[in-house]
Amino acid sequence: MPAGWYDDPFTDHLQRYWTGDSWTKETRPKPGATEPPTAYPAAPAPGEAASVPNYVIPSIIALLCCAWPLAIPALVFAIKANSAKHSGDLQTARINAARARLWIILSAAVGIVVWIYLSYVIATTEVPTDQGTLTPFGASAPWS
Repeated sequence: MPAGWYDDPFTDHLQRYWTGDSWTKETRPKPGATEPPTAYPAAPAPGEAASVPNYVIPSIIALLCCAWPLAIPALVFAIKANSAKHSGDLQTARINAARARLWIILSAAVGIVVWIYLSYVIATTEVPTDQGTLTPFGASAPWS
């Protein structure tokens, strides 16, 4: 075979130079061939990854202080958003971050309503001052 550019025997989208005796390391794109899809998305630009907020800490705070059943999905979506951001999938990271934010807001709103209600109940409940006739069950015993 004479020296020249031939289809690369190792890839489908490149040509490799043949010296007449052996293949070289020199390659070039095959005319008309498209690049194969990469296994991993391209790394985001330095400022682009910072545009995806990190909601892990706020979701943990919501889990501890607010309505915890609503904060569990917030924590799950926040962790998914961080994983997607670190793997370079910024679109999925933004979607999961927005979902985490929604669940944090819902948890905080329900938690505030519950705390206001409990404060109202505690403030307006009258505690009897004379507890001499009360038993642990709330009424005086008939034999006393």
